[in-house]
Amino acid sequence: MDGNCKLGNPTEDVGYLIWRVSKYWQRGKHKVLDEFGLTSSQMELLGAIYHMSKHKMEATQIILSQETDIDPMTTSTILRNLEKKGLISRRESETDTRARIVETTPAGEELFEKAIIKLKTEQNRLFKNIDMEGLKTQLSILLQEMDRISKSNN
Repeated sequence: MDGNCKLGNPTEDVGYLIWRVSKYWQRGKHKVLDEFGLTSSQMELLGAIYHMSKHKMEATQIILSQETDIDPMTTSTILRNLEKKGLISRRESETDTRARIVETTPAGEELFEKAIIKLKTEQNRLFKNIDMEGLKTQLSILLQEMDRISKSNN
């Protein structure tokens, strides 16, 4: 938090507001995903696999880990759980015998599509009174600045 926060009114602090919005956002997302028996990380990986397959790209565990910024060991555990649920399948790569290609099953595609529709419906309901173009512009600027700072710290 920055030093500009007035002790009597924390809602004037941008960091506090972002934190609160993030908490509510995650809570709402978890509530929706619970209906589908998915965690946020499972949905994130399922979505990455779904989109890669729609673009005829091969999804391997390493690529998925990089795309989602989830560490490889955690990615492996999540993929194992998605496979146990019958939402994904894995097969050997034809080009790299060490790699396994991850694909959504028909049940995985159907569940992802239903879950994403529900998430977008809730998102639209939440944002109905918001200037979306202004919000997207400001969030993009913030994200670029965070990325710049992150890269300069490495």
